[in-house]
Amino acid sequence: MKIKFWGVRGSIGSPIRPEGVKQKIEKILSLVRPTDIQNEQSIHKFLNSLSFSASSTYGGNTTCLEIRDKEDNLIIIDGGTGLRELGNSMMASGFGKSKGNAHWILTHTHWDHIQGIPFFVPLFIPTNKFEFVSSFEDVEDRLKHQFVFTHFPVSFDHYSAEKTFTYIPEGEEFKLGPHITAISKSVRHPGGSFSYRFTENGKSIIFASDAEFNLDEMENIDTYIDYFKDADVLIFDTQYTFEESLQKIDWGHSSASIATDIALKAKVKKLVMFHHDPSYDDEKLDLVYLRALKYKEMFDPHGKLEIIMAHENLELEI
Repeated sequence: MKIKFWGVRGSIGSPIRPEGVKQKIEKILSLVRPTDIQNEQSIHKFLNSLSFSASSTYGGNTTCLEIRDKEDNLIIIDGGTGLRELGNSMMASGFGKSKGNAHWILTHTHWDHIQGIPFFVPLFIPTNKFEFVSSFEDVEDRLKHQFVFTHFPVSFDHYSAEKTFTYIPEGEEFKLGPHITAISKSVRHPGGSFSYRFTENGKSIIFASDAEFNLDEMENIDTYIDYFKDADVLIFDTQYTFEESLQKIDWGHSSASIATDIALKAKVKKLVMFHHDPSYDDEKLDLVYLRALKYKEMFDPHGKLEIIMAHENLELEI
């Protein structure tokens, strides 16, 4: 399986502001030496030596990912603002020729997970096929409500692609194309949300965003540990720092330290920190990531768990 991240923010889009661009330029200029800009090779080497926050950005789009199986069949996860760019990229494939076919997983229907759907170009094209799959029974009605005229000037029916809706009860295994099987599990979040575990050839990716795990729940987490167990990739909600999570009980999100504890208990191979708070700039996200690495080293200095930070255009393959 391959996975690509098109939107990694939570709650609301948070594009980098003009002063943020200026700060990055100032930081780079303060670090550069004459030898770093002698030629194209030295420039490239210098840029690669910078921190991620100095030379790039984690991105400001809200939740959207794609998964591809070994035959390149497409599964879309959620439809935040990152969906628009995914849709544009799909137009160069069969979706631009009315020959596209994809499964579409919806974890829940909060704004930051559906607000890109009205701007998803492949939905306009007749004979493209999208099967929406969710463990919510009323997801079709929820999406149609997003397109009520008082909210958006184009109705959902105006999108000419073939749209079908499949309800999958929690805990029931189902197929997504010829190679990937999946199963859902509910997670604590206002209004409800579902995580999904995708498996192909014995390899598993778990998407568990918008999930609140606090200290009380950590004492009774065995059923979740069984669900997360031995995942090759666990994409987990780490919107808050641990200190902030104590101030925001019942807001529906977790912290990097809780995510690390769960990943270690479940013997996960790779933890991807996800659903970044919109108030965190790139530099703060660097610090959050470094704190997570130090926390992991405190409790499992010789362990094999790898921790990475999600950013737009990140691609993983297992």
